[in-house]
Amino acid sequence: MNKGKYIAGLIAMALLSTGILFGCDAEQEGSKQVRSTPDTTDQSGSEATGGKRELTVVKERKPPAEQGIAVQRIHQMNGANIEKWFSDYELEIQVTTVEKQATATEEAQFSYHRFLVNLETGERLSTEEQTGADQGEVIKSYLSPDGKYSFIQTWKDKYKAVNEIKNMATGERHKVVFDNYMEVGSWINNDFYVLAAGSMKDRGEIWNISVDGTRKKIELQDPDVENFTEFAAGNGKIYYTDAKGRMKSFTPTQSRPTLLAKDVSTLSLSPNSQRIAVSTSRSGGQEDSRLLIYDTGGHVQGLLIGKGDLLSHQSWSPDSSKLAFAVYTEDQGGMNGIYIFDTISGKVSPLGLSYYPVYPLSWNPSGTRLGITVDDKEKLIVTHVVDFKK
Repeated sequence: MNKGKYIAGLIAMALLSTGILFGCDAEQEGSKQVRSTPDTTDQSGSEATGGKRELTVVKERKPPAEQGIAVQRIHQMNGANIEKWFSDYELEIQVTTVEKQATATEEAQFSYHRFLVNLETGERLSTEEQTGADQGEVIKSYLSPDGKYSFIQTWKDKYKAVNEIKNMATGERHKVVFDNYMEVGSWINNDFYVLAAGSMKDRGEIWNISVDGTRKKIELQDPDVENFTEFAAGNGKIYYTDAKGRMKSFTPTQSRPTLLAKDVSTLSLSPNSQRIAVSTSRSGGQEDSRLLIYDTGGHVQGLLIGKGDLLSHQSWSPDSSKLAFAVYTEDQGGMNGIYIFDTISGKVSPLGLSYYPVYPLSWNPSGTRLGITVDDKEKLIVTHVVDFKK
């Protein structure tokens, strides 16, 4: 055998073996890539590297675990709707009971009783003597984003409310006096609650209410608003829809609104005030209503997340990571029932429950439970509280 060919063969085999071993090692590592950094002609770069070629190890990041919705358990409460959550497992419900059936000449008569329910133990306690409301009064409270204050409305009747700001730490209350016909309002930040008070004649005044109980009118120059059917506030801005179905925004110091979107039926601002869930109206040749996510500047984020003949009850989880909503479609092949949109994964998941809610969808404080109230022929209404797997 030629000596030169023999030596060349040994070198080739050595190189091949090295390549196989290196390749196996790279394959076993899996999360690393090796790339060569070319020489640089820049003087500072040459000084830093000595003019030599370097090997840079780049670690590949694994994709985040895919988020999803999985149901662990469903609690059922007959004849009841959810009034509010006190904790992740305690909530107040109102139970409706038929006292007298309807006749051809008389309407049915009902009684209403409130209970505190513990979902962990199943215990139910009456709260009739703990509400603090006189007979016929209805109390609504809205906690500030930082939890330090609460805006409280005590409705004496359908058209008259007493408004107060409560310091949650001290219990001190400040009355806020003005005519109030509506419950339309929201905290615009930690220090101010914005209320569209309404009126019997026109849209009424918009008030900026401070945590110290003082108030100031907010001007809005928009002739296309007769009343506020869709209204939200957060992160310094106020959002609403006008009579032509256009979503707009303005601020307490900027009276001329900014147009954000057209053909809007409903809007729901996320608790962190970063996203707006918008259902569009069936117009302009569009055959169905659609649900989209906008940022606060009016730009669509991602793709369509829902569509059907009717989209309603959009409800954000307290941490803004999920959006629950209801869809009804006459075509049984379409979307029907309750769905959850996960903002992290971008997935839309059906709950596997075909019923349609008749009360707002209600999350517990941590977003691990969702309350759904539906009609029932025998029990009037039934509330299902869905526990999600953590």
